[in-house]
Formats: sequence, C-alpha cells, structure tokens
Amino acid sequence: MNERAGEIFDLGYQSYDGERTGRGARRTAIWRDGVRVSLGLGRGAGAKVAPWLLIAFALVPMVVLVVISAFLSPAQEVADDFELPSFAEYYEWAVVPIGLFAAVVAPLVLCPDRRDGVLTLYATRPITQIDYLASRWLAFFTVACGATVLPEVVLFTWNGLDAQSTGTWLSDNWDVLPRVVLAGGMVAATFTTLSLLMATFTARRAYAAVASLAVVLVGSAVGGIAEDDFSGRAADVASLVGLPQVVVGAVRWALADEQAGQPFDGIVYAGWLIVLTTGLGLALIRRTRGLMLG
Repeated sequence: MNERAGEIFDLGYQSYDGERTGRGARRTAIWRDGVRVSLGLGRGAGAKVAPWLLIAFALVPMVVLVVISAFLSPAQEVADDFELPSFAEYYEWAVVPIGLFAAVVAPLVLCPDRRDGVLTLYATRPITQIDYLASRWLAFFTVACGATVLPEVVLFTWNGLDAQSTGTWLSDNWDVLPRVVLAGGMVAATFTTLSLLMATFTARRAYAAVASLAVVLVGSAVGGIAEDDFSGRAADVASLVGLPQVVVGAVRWALADEQAGQPFDGIVYAGWLIVLTTGLGLALIRRTRGLMLG
C-alpha cells in the first residue's frame, strides 16, 4: 500500500504594495493595446503587413508626387504642366485605401476579444462597457486619423516650402491645417465606427472586413446609379447612400473647396455624415453592451 505524503508551505500573506491606478490608467492601457494591435506592434511580421501596406497606399502616392514636383521645379516650363492635387482632391482617390484600411484592420481590436471570450472578463473589472468601447474606438481612430492627416501635412509642408515667400504663404493659409485635421477626423470617425460595428456581429475578422466593404461598395454603387442615371430631388436624396461620395462632399466642405455640380451643398454632406456616424455609433454601443453583458 502506497502512503501519500503531503507538505504544507507557509509562504505567508503578502499584500499588494504596487502602484494603484484609477479608471483613467485602465482606459489608457486598453487604448495603448488597441493602437499596438492596429499597427501589428509586438506581433510577428505577418501581422504588420496589412496595416502598414494599406497606410503606405494612402501616404506614398502623396510623397511620390511631392518628390516629382521637387525635381521638376528647376525646369519651370515642365513644372507649370505638373500640378499637385489640392487638399480636397487627395481624398477622391485616398478614400479607397482608407476604407480598406479600416475594413481590414479595425476588426482586430474587437474580434480577438470576442473569439477568446474575454469581453465578460473586461466587464468584471472596475471599468464600464463604455470605458472599454471608447478606448478601443479611440485606439483605431488615432491610427486612422494619422493615416488620413499625415499625407495632407506632407502636401501642406511642401506647398509652404515651394512658395516664393514661406512666411507670407503660411500667414495666408494658416487655416488650412485645422481644416485638414477636421476633414481627416470626419473620415476616420466614420470608417472607424462602421468597421467596429461590423466587428460586433462576428468573431472572424475576415467576415467583418467583407461586411464593411459590402456596405461601402453596395452603397456607392446605388448612390452612383441614382446620381448618374436618374434626375430629380428623389434621385439626389438616394445618392446619399453612397458613403464615398458623401465623404468626399463633406471633406470638400471642411476644406472650403466645394465642387460645382454636386447635388447638395457641402454642409449637407457634412451634416449627413455626422448623423450617419452618430447612428452607427449608437448601434455600436448597444451591440457592445449586449456582448459584454451576455
């Protein structure tokens, strides 16, 4: 018969003597983790490919255009035939990589938490559902806003340096930078909210990405058909389902560069974009609360 022996170790009770932080520090920790996840930091090389590649799609073309303009500047006749895009024109093609970036990368800040079943663990800590969601939302918004604003800052910097008098140009165009930040923030907020909302319906990032792209592409197709193939106020209203068209119209209003021939004034596009983003945000809050409580 084998005898079982046991040992008791008296390790003593050790109270926690580390730093005690509040809700603000917890929110910051969740935000910081979300930024790292969005950029693939602290993970393998494969996790960095998608975010950095898509950010490059938005940034590199502007850098290349600025470099070309710099090389052509000494040849005045050739330079006169080459024009950099305006701050608003940049978004007419940049809305595609920005939308792709949000659709592909944003679900990473929510889907793994759903898949690993840690949302309920977050809910048991001394933070609220809003704390968690706001921190995650701000994390991706920070990255997306950087991706939208940085190319415009590059263009602004070059325009100032290329002017005959940099000081005079800056004094005449100082209001461009706050407008650039406003435009980039509007775009980033809309795509961030849409992509995170889609991520609340599935634990698979690929499914969330496809859903976000479907909303954008189908809406753009319907809006384009209504605008190009029909006439009248009803067709103009129907064109508002095209998110890319609405984003470009709102950006043109923010940058004071409205285009003639648009169905609505820029303020209408900006107002509708705010209403749409607010509605998506309320749906996102409701969905996230249900997931964390369930």
